Amino acid sequence: MTGHATAHHTQRKHPKQLWKARDPSTLPAASLQALRQAMTMEGVPPDQFDDLAWLMAQESGGMVDNRNPGSSARGLFQLLKMQYDLNPHGAQSFGNAMEECQGGIRYIMGRYKSAHRAREFWERHHWY
Repeated sequence: MTGHATAHHTQRKHPKQLWKARDPSTLPAASLQALRQAMTMEGVPPDQFDDLAWLMAQESGGMVDNRNPGSSARGLFQLLKMQYDLNPHGAQSFGNAMEECQGGIRYIMGRYKSAHRAREFWERHHWY
């Protein structure tokens, strides 16, 4: 992993008083199930689920193969093209919720070492 942040942060310059976090409880059940499965596959402890779901909510709203029109950011966790190889099958993983979650988990754990640290960074900067 290169440790680069997702590029779409340049489009997320929200004044703090106007920004409101998306509620993870509104995520599609299939995306949450895929996240749980990917966590198991990647050996991520269950206590990180809430922070991973929160990050997914902010990045994609739980929409599989979500694409950012202003960058190469794509998927449930909005990986950049240079990070697509974190998915089990690279760009071919897009459209598979569990594989998109695996790529997102690999990015988060590689860069931040925990979902909680990634969330804290996201809350301060509105990108990760």
